Amino acid sequence: MDVGYLIRILARRKWLIFAAMLVAAVATFFFIGRKPERFKATVIVSTGIVNYKGINSDNSDAFVQQYQVENAFSNLIELAQSRSSIKLLTIQMLRHDLQAEDSGAVPPFRQGNKNLSDFTDDERKTLLTEMAGINLDSISDPSFRKEFDYLLDKIARAYGYDHDAIRRSLVVKRRAETDYLTIEMITESPALSQYMANEYVERFLTYYQNLAVREKRKKVGFFSELLLRKKAVVDSITELRYGYLRSRALPSISKQSEDLIAQISDFERAKEMALSRRNATIASVSKIDDYMDRRGARDAGETRNRIAGKYDTDEQIAKVRELTQKSMETGGKDPEVEEELAEAKRQLEESIRNNARNIGKPREKDESKRTKEDLYKERVSYDLDRIDAEKTITQLDAKIGTLKSRLSGIVVDDEYSTNLQNEEKRAQDEFNTINDQLIAAKLDLSKSESPLSVAENAQLPEWPEPDRQVLLSLFAAVVIGTLTAIILFLLAYMDGSLQSPDLFKRYTDNLTLLGAISAVPTQGLDFNKVFSSNGESSRFVLFRESLRKIRTQVLQEDDDVHIFLIASTKSNEGKTFTMHALAHSLAANNKHVLMLDTNFKTPLPEYYTDRATGNSALLNRTIRDNNLIKVFQLKTPLGSSRKQRVDIIGNHGLQKSPSEVLDPEQFRKFLNDLRAHYDYIFLESAALNDYSDAQELVPYVDKVIAVFNARSVIKTADKESIQYLQGLGDKFAGAILTEVDARNLNQQ
Repeated sequence: MDVGYLIRILARRKWLIFAAMLVAAVATFFFIGRKPERFKATVIVSTGIVNYKGINSDNSDAFVQQYQVENAFSNLIELAQSRSSIKLLTIQMLRHDLQAEDSGAVPPFRQGNKNLSDFTDDERKTLLTEMAGINLDSISDPSFRKEFDYLLDKIARAYGYDHDAIRRSLVVKRRAETDYLTIEMITESPALSQYMANEYVERFLTYYQNLAVREKRKKVGFFSELLLRKKAVVDSITELRYGYLRSRALPSISKQSEDLIAQISDFERAKEMALSRRNATIASVSKIDDYMDRRGARDAGETRNRIAGKYDTDEQIAKVRELTQKSMETGGKDPEVEEELAEAKRQLEESIRNNARNIGKPREKDESKRTKEDLYKERVSYDLDRIDAEKTITQLDAKIGTLKSRLSGIVVDDEYSTNLQNEEKRAQDEFNTINDQLIAAKLDLSKSESPLSVAENAQLPEWPEPDRQVLLSLFAAVVIGTLTAIILFLLAYMDGSLQSPDLFKRYTDNLTLLGAISAVPTQGLDFNKVFSSNGESSRFVLFRESLRKIRTQVLQEDDDVHIFLIASTKSNEGKTFTMHALAHSLAANNKHVLMLDTNFKTPLPEYYTDRATGNSALLNRTIRDNNLIKVFQLKTPLGSSRKQRVDIIGNHGLQKSPSEVLDPEQFRKFLNDLRAHYDYIFLESAALNDYSDAQELVPYVDKVIAVFNARSVIKTADKESIQYLQGLGDKFAGAILTEVDARNLNQQ
């Protein structure tokens, strides 16, 4: 199917499509009725999902990070629209309206409609009392008693604050490709939209924070409990190993080994304390750095530069670190290094104290600035503690190693002792790993400040939302118009009829086409007037011109071509009309034409009379001389005159095939006799699909012309007949397509 043709079909029926759209729009407009005005309030929330650094510059990770960002936004939007989040707003709105009804100080936003949900005054008071005891700022799991939830939902439906009602009014979406969410609330009142939007965001942000803290606390509790169990395992293995060492020691040195074991145990406990102190300081420094980063790298940098510029604190810290490293390398045995380290620490502490005095106590309104400066001082202090802890750990490791070497020298080492020692080491490693995880979990908990924040609160809407009645009407018009176009398109696509010259060639495997004839009324048509008139309608002009084009094709045939067989694949294709039209077209060009009806199954219609023609004497004599009186008879069409150049010989309707009623030699002589008096002779046959008449008449003619109707559909039987026509070779002159819509006539 030609897409261009289908588009042209739609273009011709555009008014039908427009009419369907208009009817749909009008029907929708009046069916829906005018809806109350709706007002939209919008809150913009900063999520912190997309940080200021943006997407990772590494191309290999960019896609993954983009996916993570999109997934994080999807999860956040789903949580924002969850039943738990909406329930918090339901409680807040009911609490506001119920209290407003009781106090009378401020009007409630909505009045309860008992037709929607029947509730008693006692139930109302019970719900209000229970809601008053709920702290919405501390809820992390909005799960209440079933009785409370039932009563809440029951009354909420009456006020329009139930989950479904709020969900219909709520729109949560990401703001383009930014870090922001837009949360929209659409209600019947500007004030209500503003209040609900702001309250909802406040409730959701608090709930999100509480939810995050709850999960992080669970994590800390899990690792704390696991750490205690691992500590018990380490202690039991250590005690077992040391007990075994005591039992294996020689009596003379038993007291010495016990002293060494006791010293090792004391040093290991001291090491554990030093490790905890180091990890705690690292966590504290990380927490301070994270806080300062959130405050802004610029502000934090300015604060550090201010302190360092006045008192040279950074250089002193660097010096302390350098001397501490030297002290660790010498094992604290170099007096000069130790003295220099002590002096450097004293100077640094003095600088910090001076700095604190110089900064002074800030004014209340400069609280944020004081906090950043104090945090930086705390960071320096924690850094020094970490350095001392690492030094202590190094020293204790050295002492423990020395004592263990001495102990191994006075006890008998064996496989069991070695296994115990390995088990102790594995248990200690597991303990250290879990301890690190616990520290990380505590650090994460300390950073539980929610990344969500309100960037812009909802303002009072000034104008209502666009009238949905008009929008829905337009939408209905577009939908119905589209459906109408699709239906017309499908009907045209499934039509399968020949319709136009280009479709004819497509469906008939490029069968030769002499031309196409436009559709005109055929009943009582006077061809003499068609070819003599000058002022008729445009469609008759087009009809005449299409015949002239076909006539030109016929006239271009060889001089020896005089006899044509007019055939068709099936009945009612318009053979007789086409033969008649073509004959009169040739007559208009001063050609003498004879139409010989050899379709014995369907003789000429009744409007062809048996009046004498212009050459009646000649034709009668020829018929009589060839003994064909029982077969043929003269016919004259309506409107004919003795001056016409078209004659007609009909048949008696014998319902037989040509070979059954015509002697070959006799019929061939009959045609030769007629050939001497006519320029062109047209024979008509029965349908190729149903009868053998055409095949029997082909030997008597010079050329074959096939007639197809534009409304016809090519079927299997037609394809077989088309193959027969193509097999005629040069004897097949071509096909004529009849009753073509004038708009399709030039599509070839």
